[in-house]
Amino acid sequence: MERSLGPNQLKIRSRMPWQYSDTYYTEYTRTTWNESAAAYVDLMRNLEPFRVDALSRLNPKAGEDILDMGTGPGEPALTIAGSVLPGGRVTGIDLSEKMVEIAQTVGKARGIQNADFRVMDCSKLEFPTSSFDAAICCFGFQIFTNPEQAAKEAYRVIKPNGRIFTTVWSTGDKVPWLDVIIAPLLEHAEPDENGYLPTPYETGGPGEMVAFLEAAGFRNATEHRVTHAMRYADAEAYLGSILRATPIGHSLSEESAEVQEEVLRKTRLNLLKWSTPEGLVLPAECVIAGGERLE
Repeated sequence: MERSLGPNQLKIRSRMPWQYSDTYYTEYTRTTWNESAAAYVDLMRNLEPFRVDALSRLNPKAGEDILDMGTGPGEPALTIAGSVLPGGRVTGIDLSEKMVEIAQTVGKARGIQNADFRVMDCSKLEFPTSSFDAAICCFGFQIFTNPEQAAKEAYRVIKPNGRIFTTVWSTGDKVPWLDVIIAPLLEHAEPDENGYLPTPYETGGPGEMVAFLEAAGFRNATEHRVTHAMRYADAEAYLGSILRATPIGHSLSEESAEVQEEVLRKTRLNLLKWSTPEGLVLPAECVIAGGERLE
């Protein structure tokens, strides 16, 4: 399967023919999330309800060792750390060095002793087979260069009778929070030299994340969809957050002033639909998919 650049890694209006490659995508992901890491800490608060939903299904228990794939600035790993005491540990991994640095700093400041954070590609896990009782991944699989391999690696490092839960964004029509700006960006998207056009939300269609898990070997795979609202004072508050805290801002900044102006104009128009007396209220649906390693 060719991998899309996902909702936060769009290649728009390229000035010369370009070619998608795993190496290009991985480096782009690492670089742009490093740029966004500090601002992402604030945006992450909007994601808390989704993490709560995922953790309620994971249900970490005392004494368990948990892997947090794509931990970002340390969540939900830092929350899980308290749930697995006494005797349990949580390991958070992320491709972004800056994200890992933030997670380590926050963990140390909070005096959390049973959480470790490491820079690592989630499709190339550097752990022995059957290392963890469970794994969780919040909004990572739609970004991973090779989600199929990441699912296989998760299966390998989870112990028999262990479990995994993941969250990914749903399809664009169900995630106005992203699509108000993604749709205008896609209008300017340019196929690569082979005619390949990056599109977002590939892992969010009906049964897609379940299919990744089942192909990796997980059984009793399930899918649940939940919606929460993202709230902003106004359009400028939304744009200030989404452009600084995700690689969308990097992608847009690479383009001509005319393209940037048109994308922002259309985004502001799209945001009008979600205006209320209390400010912007943007719904976002996520897919929570889970499975078990049965042996």
